[in-house]
Amino acid sequence: MLAELIIRNARLVLPEGIVHGELAIDNGLISEISRVKLPKGAEEIDAEGKLVMPGVIDAHAHIHDPRYLRREDFRSGTAAAAAGGVTSVISMPLDTPRLTPEEIQEVIKVGQKRSLIDFALHAGNMTANAIEHMHAVAALGVKSFKAFTCAPYGVDDETLKRMMLMAKNIDGILFVHAEDDGILSKNTKRLLKAGRKDPLAHAESRPNEAEEKAIKRVIGLTKQTGCSLHLAHVTTRQGVERINKARAEHVRLTAETCPHYLLFTKEDMQKQGPYLKVNPPLRTSEDCAALWDGLADGTIDIVATDHAPGTRKEKEIGWKDIWTAQTGIPGIETMLPLMLSEGFAKGRLALERLVDALCSKPARIFGLYPRKGVIREGSDADLTIVDLKEESTIKADELHYEVGWTPYEGMKVKGMPVMTISRGTIIAEEGKILGKPERGRFLGVQKSSAG
Repeated sequence: MLAELIIRNARLVLPEGIVHGELAIDNGLISEISRVKLPKGAEEIDAEGKLVMPGVIDAHAHIHDPRYLRREDFRSGTAAAAAGGVTSVISMPLDTPRLTPEEIQEVIKVGQKRSLIDFALHAGNMTANAIEHMHAVAALGVKSFKAFTCAPYGVDDETLKRMMLMAKNIDGILFVHAEDDGILSKNTKRLLKAGRKDPLAHAESRPNEAEEKAIKRVIGLTKQTGCSLHLAHVTTRQGVERINKARAEHVRLTAETCPHYLLFTKEDMQKQGPYLKVNPPLRTSEDCAALWDGLADGTIDIVATDHAPGTRKEKEIGWKDIWTAQTGIPGIETMLPLMLSEGFAKGRLALERLVDALCSKPARIFGLYPRKGVIREGSDADLTIVDLKEESTIKADELHYEVGWTPYEGMKVKGMPVMTISRGTIIAEEGKILGKPERGRFLGVQKSSAG
């Protein structure tokens, strides 16, 4: 019987390393991996000279907020993902709460109608009143819960502790944005009093010490509760040091950073201004270097985008008053090319570590492994075919975002996804979208496992 799809002559990124081989795919699953020639398939792809890696998983993306559909919805966000080699996304609330079973079910319903790729969900943004819903939300397959230590969604330490205890009870994970609210508030008031409205005022209002202090506090609470903790978008060298120390003490935590924290510094805001307004803010070249080192040695587990596009109008107002500009940038379509180019091609990351950070580790942390994040027999045939030699220039008019801009405009990259396969179906090729809405499935999670 013919296999539905054969991928031939590939360099396969397997758990045991990179090997030359072939893949057979049937019923959306990887049915056979072979280092010798497989029998003829109903359809075949010749991947000569290409790398075949697991599909990328973006574990932190703000997709489809009902209040901001002018910025993006499931269709546009997952089309951009597919073009960039991303085959699964874990969608995070932006401003519209996802705290109750009813709210979660509504997002699942919309996603299954509009998404091109498979998706999971984080609940949030957590409040004290939402703790009572965590059991019911977990029963729907959502086992990660987003909380903040700072405005506008900040909760106090006692509430965080209660959330952690509940997350531990349901085999879940608390996903924390860690910045100290007291430091942020004090600095913002000082800068406003001084009449500062320039882009750099935003970065100055949220110094490194705010992240370090908050990370220290939430790690302390994690020690007390035994909860699984995931730290969102780590940006500072001090944060990396705190995480490294906690690992030595066997604290159950994992951490992420984002491409923009690896590639931009706050000095870049002098040129791009409000287009680079993100929370936490951009840091220094020393912080970038520490993040790259932490990513290479595994202190930082994964890379995610914190994808949060805003319109040009919402950004442009920040030139006159940075405090009024929308916070966040689009990033889901460019993550893999940037990491291949700036990480692997420039010698900062081994190829196996890059694949671990973008594919395998996010799947493990958030309960999707081995269904996702790995090339092995029986796993979903979610694959990204990469040409490591292809060079390109990032241009907004070639991307799939509704907002029509990218902070990476004009950046030259080496290494491009040339084909994206979701459950055995080609959904993007050479930047063109072939997949259709309604094919994305909700990925209910049974257990999350940080640390």
